[in-house]
Amino acid sequence: MEEMRGKFRLSLAAVVFMAVGALVPTPAAATGAPTLVAAGFDSPRGVEFFKGKLVVAEAGHGGNNCIPGVPTICFGRTSQISWVNTATATHTPLVDHLFSAAEFFDPTHGEALGVDGISARNGSLMAILGVFPQAFANYQCAAGDTECRADVAAAKKEAGALLSVKSNGTWRKVAGVGAFGFDYTADIPNQEHDSNPYGVLATNGGSYVADAGSNTLEFVSNGGHISVLHYFPFRQNAFPSDEVPDCIAATDDALWVATLAGHLYRVHGRSVTLVANSDLKHVTGCTADGQGNVYFVNMWTTPTPPQPFTGNIVKLDTEEGTSSVIAAGLNFPNMDVVGPDGNLYFSADSVCPATGIPQLCAQGGTVWKLALPHDNDGDDNSRRD
Repeated sequence: MEEMRGKFRLSLAAVVFMAVGALVPTPAAATGAPTLVAAGFDSPRGVEFFKGKLVVAEAGHGGNNCIPGVPTICFGRTSQISWVNTATATHTPLVDHLFSAAEFFDPTHGEALGVDGISARNGSLMAILGVFPQAFANYQCAAGDTECRADVAAAKKEAGALLSVKSNGTWRKVAGVGAFGFDYTADIPNQEHDSNPYGVLATNGGSYVADAGSNTLEFVSNGGHISVLHYFPFRQNAFPSDEVPDCIAATDDALWVATLAGHLYRVHGRSVTLVANSDLKHVTGCTADGQGNVYFVNMWTTPTPPQPFTGNIVKLDTEEGTSSVIAAGLNFPNMDVVGPDGNLYFSADSVCPATGIPQLCAQGGTVWKLALPHDNDGDDNSRRD
């Protein structure tokens, strides 16, 4: 069986160890501090507004079917997408029992991949799931184990899939992006044979997908045709060893693709330009506000190993080329979206199960709201890189 690699290349066990005596969150710069919207999510990732309501992608916690190794990979159907009632801080599933896989470096805590990016378009919510189905092609269940058979069937169908979800919870598979990305990398020198679709941006004609495993930006048509717009090549023998593109945002004149390596690319058609910005460290999420500003989520800002409570959010004025940190001291934030109320919503505690982890994330995964600074506020903290 081909090796399956998690996108972040860090173990939750190591994160838990580092959480002892963790840094105290620092106040946000240029805005007020974020306020908690809801807690108790199971590895929260993408956030979006769908039919006027907040929805959150939860990657889940894997399952009971395990592939031995270091790490051990355990998979099941624990990922879901949830509606959030922002008035009561409660959440209920929109769709549940979706594919989830977790890397276990110790017996109790795993780092999950499931539904990651979500993006609304024309009455549908586009959702991308991580990993690739080839990893489970040869998995054998015990005789009579119907639960295992259902989990394997879900893994083969949903791992790496782009889904179109309706507000009544029904969904259809649009394309097997993970399967495509895995095959695409087979013959590329210095490229791991891998795929892990992570970020998605829906448009009228289809969806852009950032594949953190195959290191590609892809476009998936509404009919399911997949095309590679750009391949981000191997960089160096350091963490991460390649770019790991994982988020896409759109302004009027370009797409903006950011990577876990802390690099930013401006994409216009087939033209791709590296844009220097020292505020970007380890980006996992980005979103635009329609006014030329893009908000990037650094999941953490320290060199390896990752440290909790070091994540931040960076505002980039793409017209002026200036950027500033508008929230800091965040605990493994992951993705963000500008809400209809003009506030920024983001997931955090994103490596944590719903039940929480002592000294790291007692409330489980969380979602927060941040009041955004306006361009006419006289913010002196932005700078040109």
